[in-house]
Amino acid sequence: MTKYKTFLTVFIISVIAMIALIICYFNAIFNLISLMHDLPGEEPSPISILNTIFDPSVILSLITFGLSSLFYRIIGIVCVAKNKVVSDGEKALWIIGFVLMGFITAIVFLVMAKGKNFVE
Repeated sequence: MTKYKTFLTVFIISVIAMIALIICYFNAIFNLISLMHDLPGEEPSPISILNTIFDPSVILSLITFGLSSLFYRIIGIVCVAKNKVVSDGEKALWIIGFVLMGFITAIVFLVMAKGKNFVE
């Protein structure tokens, strides 16, 4: 598998994990609202609130999103840094882009990678 296909695969996993994280987090928030609504005169315990917010699905999707995001950034930085066609100034801009704005830079990288010969 080439670096480009690896980058694309990990990026897609990251996007799917981000969508799952958003869905699971909203589900946890709605469960918290329904928990507070079901106890009109009482306050829910802090443990039940934390158990609702930090549901295992939220934790799992957060870990998956974080790791896959880290991996595609590392792969992108390595691809750009090892490229002999790209100038040093452009390499620095790509690396700064991957560090600060990884998602947007990854989309631009996917579009431009084949044309600029960033990857084999």
